[in-house]
Amino acid sequence: MMMQRWMEAAAYATSKIAAAGLIFLGFLVIVGGFDTYQMSQLTHELPLWQYIYGYAILFSVLVDIALYKGKPNPYKRMIMVLLYILGGYVPFLVWFPNQWMLSLIAGIYGVTCSLAFLFATYLFRRWRLYKAVTAIMLLVVAVYVSVTDFTEVKQWTETRTIDGYHAEFAFFNGQKKIPITLEKGQTLSYHIDWTITNGGGYGTYLDAKGGKYTSHMIDSGDWITYQVAVPSTVYIVVSGDHAQGALTIKWKITN
Repeated sequence: MMMQRWMEAAAYATSKIAAAGLIFLGFLVIVGGFDTYQMSQLTHELPLWQYIYGYAILFSVLVDIALYKGKPNPYKRMIMVLLYILGGYVPFLVWFPNQWMLSLIAGIYGVTCSLAFLFATYLFRRWRLYKAVTAIMLLVVAVYVSVTDFTEVKQWTETRTIDGYHAEFAFFNGQKKIPITLEKGQTLSYHIDWTITNGGGYGTYLDAKGGKYTSHMIDSGDWITYQVAVPSTVYIVVSGDHAQGALTIKWKITN
């Protein structure tokens, strides 16, 4: 009897984990458009792990507990669907307070994922064979996508000098980090020129902690300035979206 209960509990848990993995990867594929780099970035830009593997599983278990004593009937199923719709939408009211339009748009995705989770859980409960293996494999794939850098470059050549960086590339999809070491109190000012020849996308940001952006101007043009309070290594991050061309970074470090 005890062994049977453990097996039932394990089957129940694996059905939830497998459903979460299916929704997690399905969302990445649909939103990321089968672009592995974009899929990986989504796992860093959005709280998918917390929402799908955390909140979604916990909410699903609570709904099951709340409806456990009721006998299976159409009304019970209707209540379950309504609860899942509510559970998919309400979190965005909390995450985006006083932003009704954003909550509505995000809520549509939330409700879709919530109902898909319910459907996937139902399928995995019925599909007992290899359910645990499926749950583990989906989780492993999700982790792999999250931690792997899928940046792809072709014919990338780069040159770094004491005050600059230049790169040319035939293809750039992903991101590159250019590290710059600063001493306490120093200010980094930098400017980037892009030359994209195929209409691809590009962008940049500064990966830095423990400092602040300043209004220090050292030259004409669009310069970004950042001052550190302690000795630090900051990173100028450049990203490309199926881009071809070149980029040039100029920087100055002042005390």
